[in-house]
Amino acid sequence: MKKWIALSLFLVGCSQAEEKLSEELQTKVLGLHDVLMPKTEQIVSLKSKLDSLSTGADSTHVRQLIRSLDKADQSMMDWMHQFSIDSLGKMDVNTKVIYLKNQYTQLTELQKLTDSTLDAAQKYRP
Repeated sequence: MKKWIALSLFLVGCSQAEEKLSEELQTKVLGLHDVLMPKTEQIVSLKSKLDSLSTGADSTHVRQLIRSLDKADQSMMDWMHQFSIDSLGKMDVNTKVIYLKNQYTQLTELQKLTDSTLDAAQKYRP
């Protein structure tokens, strides 16, 4: 009997720890999303500025920068379309943790792409 009680307490503790991890991951994912969203506005602004230079002497480089900005912007849009916060409530805690870890990994990769693309476009001087 004592073994069953100990096992039950252990399982409840593990479940609570996973639920806490799930909440922390969700906060991290949404926080990273909130960091990236304003950068999409920067992408649109830089694309607009570069568009006016896309027929100049350095047009090949400018078009490459625009393509890179497009890719970063589209990647964010793709991520937002596939992310489903509503489905989290329907997942068991283990599935939720796995899903959120995957989403966080995708967003950190997206952040690297966005930051490097923005950096290159901002440094460009005609």
